[in-house]
Amino acid sequence: MEPEVCTHERRAEAAGEVAASALTAADRERLTYFKWRYILQADGFAAAQARRLTFMRWLYLHGRLVE
Repeated sequence: MEPEVCTHERRAEAAGEVAASALTAADRERLTYFKWRYILQADGFAAAQARRLTFMRWLYLHGRLVE
């Protein structure tokens, strides 16, 4: 990266400027579900099991699954 770009970024951070997030709400939701699936698979669940559990979690969070 060019030095003047780095200096500009540091000045922006020091001034308290906050960069707008490039992620939309849909992107964040998609990444969250991916993270849940990845964690389940890392804990030993099969891919199909993790997919079903993630889908059930989605149903529950959207009020379509009642305990």
